[in-house]
Parts: sequence; C-alpha cells; structure tokens
Amino acid sequence: MKKSLFHRPALYIILGLYIIVSYHSLAIEGNQIDNFFFTEDHYFENVGAISLFITAGLFFYGFLRIRQKPLRDKTHWIKQLAFLGFAVIAFFGGGEEISWGQRIFNIQEPAALGQINAQGELTVHNIEVNGQQLNFETPFDMMWFTVVVLIPLAVIAFPFAKKLATTYFPAVFLPIGGLFLTNYLWAKVAKILYMGVYTFNNTIPFVQAVQEVKESHYELLFALTALYAVLDLISGDS
Repeated sequence: MKKSLFHRPALYIILGLYIIVSYHSLAIEGNQIDNFFFTEDHYFENVGAISLFITAGLFFYGFLRIRQKPLRDKTHWIKQLAFLGFAVIAFFGGGEEISWGQRIFNIQEPAALGQINAQGELTVHNIEVNGQQLNFETPFDMMWFTVVVLIPLAVIAFPFAKKLATTYFPAVFLPIGGLFLTNYLWAKVAKILYMGVYTFNNTIPFVQAVQEVKESHYELLFALTALYAVLDLISGDS
C-alpha cells in the first residue's frame, strides 16, 4: 500500500459518507437494529476496538522500525517515544473498549472496583470519583485536534513548522483531520436530527448511542492516521 492512497479524494468521500450515514442508524426502528449496532460487543464497539488494536500494532511497528536506524541525536529517541506512546494509548483504549476481555472470558470484576465503576466493569474510563465519572473525552478531543488539525495547519502556514513537526512525528495529512472534524460536527447534528425518532432508550440511552457511534468513528480514523504515519516513515527511509 502506498502513501499516494491518501491523495485520492475517493478515500475521503467514502469515509465521509460512512460517517454521516452511520449516524442515520439512530433513526432506524427495530430491536434487531439496536442489538446489531449499539449494544455491548456489537458493531460500533467492535469496529472501534479492532481499529484501536490495529492502530497500536501500526504504531508499534513504526517504533520498531525507528529503533533499527542508527542512533543520530536526541530527536531519534523522541520520535521512538512518540510512536511507542501512541501504541500504548491505542492498546489501552482497545482494552477498555472490550473491558479487558471481561465479557469474553466471563471475568468477575473485583468488588472494590465494582463499587466505583459506573458499569461494574474492568475499566478505568467508567470509574466515578465523588459521584462524577472521570472525564476522558476532553483530553481525547484536545489530543486529536492537536495532532490531526492544529499541527497540519501549522505545517501549511509556517515553513519552519514542517521540518520541526516531521522531525519528532509525521505531520498528518490535513484531510484526515477534516474527517475527524466531520465526525465531531455530525455527532452534534445527530443529537438534533434523531433525538425525536430514536426508539431504544430503554436499552441504551440516546446520548450514549450517539457516543458509541462517535467513538467508533474516531477509533477507525486513528487507524487511518497510524497507517499514514507508518507509510510516511517508510517513504522517508527509501
């Protein structure tokens, strides 16, 4: 697979349509739809988890590839840590999505964790402190916005930023950031368009269903980002 894939408009048209059309599943009636799309260990959650594990594998491959290069200067280490750090974050996210195999292997969470976990799972992101669930969404939004929007914009606007960004981490192709923004905006639009016709509140609340769709898309797009980063790394070696 070549890096030129990312310069083909069809890639962004297809993924953009997938993002927009996926939110329409919130308006489709029928228990089969609910069970297929929104519930635990089904379509959107599975796509997200698989995407995160692929992301982790790609970034870890990038980390190993950098390690094979001759040591040059401190930036060599920083770039290694960047790839390894994103690999660890993605693997952690994938583990959280499947509750670290709790439902797959029928594992009972420790009693102490069950008391502070809003969903009674082997997860960190559902832990409550003083009755408030830990907020991972804001740091996550800040991370993707910086990596796939702000840095690519800086690279375009300021010539010196390109060398600086690519020295420490590949500057992501800006249209990928456009897909992240599309997902962010359509999650907000969906809350307006589909709230009145959503029929599965007794199974999974509307806001949570929107969140499942949005997270799944973000995770898929991070796999795309990781692929770009690795291909960028390979093209720089050749």
